[in-house]
Amino acid sequence: MKRSISRVFAAILCASSMISQAATQQEIDLALAPVKNNAQLQVILSDASALDALEDNLPLFLNSVTYTQQGAHDGIHFDQSVLEDNLTVTEIYKILALFGQQTNIAQYQGAEVVNDTDRLLLDISTSALPYCEAASPIDLSVIMDSSKQALFSYAQNNVACDGNVELTENTTITYQLVNTAESPQGLRLTGAGFANPFDAHIETVTVSEDGQAIYLQNNIQNTGVSKFQFIFASDENTLLLLSPDPQVINRPEN
Repeated sequence: MKRSISRVFAAILCASSMISQAATQQEIDLALAPVKNNAQLQVILSDASALDALEDNLPLFLNSVTYTQQGAHDGIHFDQSVLEDNLTVTEIYKILALFGQQTNIAQYQGAEVVNDTDRLLLDISTSALPYCEAASPIDLSVIMDSSKQALFSYAQNNVACDGNVELTENTTITYQLVNTAESPQGLRLTGAGFANPFDAHIETVTVSEDGQAIYLQNNIQNTGVSKFQFIFASDENTLLLLSPDPQVINRPEN
């Protein structure tokens, strides 16, 4: 019996050996993280650390820290905006490393970029993101940087992915819009545009009434890659916003 699966692998590396390495790296980062609980966090706070870069915003960050003890995604969670709004990419990376979450640096596209190291961290993390899974909704975030450029990012269960999905059977893919204080006002999805809407890789597209979710239904009998762009409207102006093109790959099992 066929099951719907999405292979997780780095977008720039297709070899299956690299898939396991990417997954293992996250596990290694978490295993070696200096901070896994509140007691360890207090030890870190007693001496100089990467957290010092937050300066007056440190109490705000600490108040946002929560710990989960059960479920598939145990770990430490915090308000990402406190880091993104006040630190450079490199400073954020060093803080994430304390919690074993440095592989999530791609989620901080709005952070300040002041040197080559900042740019390198974002370039590497973005190009090496894994595919998204079709089995659960994909969070889609759009924020505006200081020059009013729209930055797009995707994540599932607080882990960044590249927005692309690989399918092995007929599946409905859900993208859920996540608006933040940095998002355009009144941002909403209105549809999706396709490079080739006649190849039937994607058969139907449905948008929720509130414009906060979009659903794509594929036809696995039509193999290949379907490239598309999300279409957004907002209260900022009457112009429509287009996303970079995520892809759906129909690859039926033999």
